[in-house]
Amino acid sequence: MDFFLLGMVSRCSLNTLYRLQQEAGLQPGGIQPTLRRLEDEGLLCRSEEAKRRRRLMKVTDKGARLLEHHWKDCIQDSPDIESILRCATLAILMGDFQYAYQYLLGVADEHERDYDRAKHIASFRSRQSSPLDCYAFMRMQWQVAKRHCAAEVLRQIAKEVQDMKPTHKPTSKEEELKIQRDMPPL
Repeated sequence: MDFFLLGMVSRCSLNTLYRLQQEAGLQPGGIQPTLRRLEDEGLLCRSEEAKRRRRLMKVTDKGARLLEHHWKDCIQDSPDIESILRCATLAILMGDFQYAYQYLLGVADEHERDYDRAKHIASFRSRQSSPLDCYAFMRMQWQVAKRHCAAEVLRQIAKEVQDMKPTHKPTSKEEELKIQRDMPPL
């Protein structure tokens, strides 16, 4: 989440909690601890409260260097689809569409392998007869179906990413200076 937030603030100019919520679907209560930690680590700075309790955010030079040089360190498989989508989006924000495509295909393949293994286990469990075994079988069937569905959707998303043309351009120095001018003193 750290790198994703740094990317959203620096590359998409989502520099308020409101904009992060409205445009990226992130809930302020869920990201506040991460924002505080980024601020404490000197990777992000936030202005004092302005009108409507709005605080503008800006990635510091230290945060920008970390993002630029280490963003791939956060890319990993996760059982959480939202985390997977954030990782792929970060690769796109950093201008590496091919990396996002390969990452999504790799995660889809891993989900498919898990699906194949789980399908075998689920069929074995279906021969059991106790209520607890029945419950375990139903849960396993649900997990199997979710992994299979996730693999299919991730492949579709990967194909869309592969066909994307870069439309996002990193914030120019001129835009960065305008953001700094508009930002109240910290």
